[in-house]
Amino acid sequence: MAISSAEIKKVLDLIKGDEIVDLAVTMGNVDSPAGHEEKMGNFLFDWLKHHGFEPKKFQVAPGRDNVVAVLKGTGNGRSLILNAHMETEMTPDENRWAMVNPEEAVPRAWADGNRIFGRCVLNDRGCMAAFMIACKAIKESGVKLAGDVIQTMVIGEIGMSPVDEFQGGRYWGKGAGTSNLVAHGVWADYAVVCETTDFGVTWVEAGAAYFKITAKGRAEYTPRSTRTSNLKDHPNAIVKIARVIQAIEEWGAKYEIENTREYPPGKLVPKVTVAAVRGGVPYRPNRTSGICSIYVDVRIPPHREILDVKRELESVLSRLDLDLDLEMFMSRKGLVGKNSEPLVEAITKCFKEVTGQGLGTIPTEEMSMWRDINVFNAVGIPSVTFGPPRRILENPGEEERRGSTDPGGKAKYFDREDLVNAAKVYARLALDMCN
Repeated sequence: MAISSAEIKKVLDLIKGDEIVDLAVTMGNVDSPAGHEEKMGNFLFDWLKHHGFEPKKFQVAPGRDNVVAVLKGTGNGRSLILNAHMETEMTPDENRWAMVNPEEAVPRAWADGNRIFGRCVLNDRGCMAAFMIACKAIKESGVKLAGDVIQTMVIGEIGMSPVDEFQGGRYWGKGAGTSNLVAHGVWADYAVVCETTDFGVTWVEAGAAYFKITAKGRAEYTPRSTRTSNLKDHPNAIVKIARVIQAIEEWGAKYEIENTREYPPGKLVPKVTVAAVRGGVPYRPNRTSGICSIYVDVRIPPHREILDVKRELESVLSRLDLDLDLEMFMSRKGLVGKNSEPLVEAITKCFKEVTGQGLGTIPTEEMSMWRDINVFNAVGIPSVTFGPPRRILENPGEEERRGSTDPGGKAKYFDREDLVNAAKVYARLALDMCN
């Protein structure tokens, strides 16, 4: 079924910048942090229904529903999933030990001229708004596709995992929503994970493993406590864990260099972070800590096996000659997707038609993280990630900085034209791939 140039123009003319920006800002102000996506799911369901789709909810856990809407084709055409995730930050209360100002986690989104600010807009509701308006334009145009276009708005992409007392579906992340969909029959010939990539395309992403490392000591009352130069015999587990942190920092720097790889889409640099520490009783610091744990994020490049990396970390810890326990409580494999060439070629062509330019280069950090393309590629659905850039405002005010995700004091935002171009490419891609 050939799509004419007149039909393409009809669809693209229905994509309006004001509508995309309004939707992105509205969704960016919905308070649905990671693990609490119910409000966002309800908004999406109602919006899709209002615009003539027949959305469905797929419960992953109580209060955590994926939302799916299918733009049905006439049959015998390739199908395409457009995917984005609902959640961004944790709640301010959960962020009180993670952010200097945890109130920055409260959703705030706004447009200032052609700039659209907001953490939730940047990750990932701006891209979600772009493909929602793209699908709405296809539907309203009356142009018929042979294959289905499937919008999937998922929970649980952000990197959480149950550990310690934090158990149950509330803490599922790292692809939990998308994994649930493909396990329950939401399937397609191809999938595009719509996230920021500087208008580059990648079918390669890192995996990740989370480790809990625990040191043991003795609870000794401060006036009766002992201090020894032999770290193994030191009563304070916090002192021991400090040496563990130092060793992991040294290993992490070496691991990053040794495992950096160049792939056709760009460079992947897997990093290691000591992200949390738990030990002692804050309101009663008159005893040494009998136990102290750290929680470590290790990114796994596609060429490494998870158990191999775990054993490498175990070797690092064994050289410390301390009484330590190591637990891996989350693991996801990094992948190089297969058979995505038709999708990459189509995006390249569609982007050129929409913008008159060639594709960009995906930033190293965005190839070196986890994204839901790994879920699709793992089950054999060729998948890439593609989306607009996060622009940088060099001299932001306090408000702009609060609406950013940049750690360097600069503010990031979406440019209106970039979001419009993203929507047009998503629409143009659907017209191409689903026929």
